[in-house]
Amino acid sequence: MIGPTGPRRLRLSIEHLAQHRGSSCYFVDLDPRWVKKLIKNKEGEQAKAYMRHVIDQAVSIMENRRVDALFTTPKLLEALSERVSIPESGVKGVFCGGTTMTPEYTRFLIEEVLENEVEFVPTYGNTLMGLAAHKPNLRDDNYSITYYAPQPRAVLRVVDPDSTDEVVDYDTWGRVELTTLTREFFMPRFLERDEALRRRPCAEYAWDGVGEVQPFRAEAEKIVEGVY
Repeated sequence: MIGPTGPRRLRLSIEHLAQHRGSSCYFVDLDPRWVKKLIKNKEGEQAKAYMRHVIDQAVSIMENRRVDALFTTPKLLEALSERVSIPESGVKGVFCGGTTMTPEYTRFLIEEVLENEVEFVPTYGNTLMGLAAHKPNLRDDNYSITYYAPQPRAVLRVVDPDSTDEVVDYDTWGRVELTTLTREFFMPRFLERDEALRRRPCAEYAWDGVGEVQPFRAEAEKIVEGVY
């Protein structure tokens, strides 16, 4: 895993998945809040130096250990590919998420970074929702990513941000709303910090999906995402 390991449960989940499959898990940590501060303060060279520091550690692991799967963010994946050939490294699959991925950027990652040889699995989730599955065959949707919540544990809706009782039309932008229900916890209609396109059900998932997820009002407020 190359990315922020805390404070969050993602690191524990990835470690559990590796151990469940009889494997080891290596972590290269980073502090995304520090990167955001550097970018906001226009200290671009410091931000680039920090990214190089993170990638140096990842390259060292990949050169000295067998790595079959990567968990990382889009920008870190791109930076890593400038140092090592990911298809030639033995990596079989990449789980990628944590920040915006436009169709153009998704296509770049699949075709140029992974050279159509390594499985690309976009991810979207949090502690309340769990991990949403993506609609397969990205090429059929012109590389536009759609995620489907793990119902019945979690239900996603795309609502009008100015009138959250109303769901927007299909293929229309709105704010992501999450309802979580487990045996231990119930959280109804929690407004996420994301916006997305409302997408139709598909063959694999019989409920609405969310497409092209990005931070809420990212364009209007010029939100800084940094390497995270």
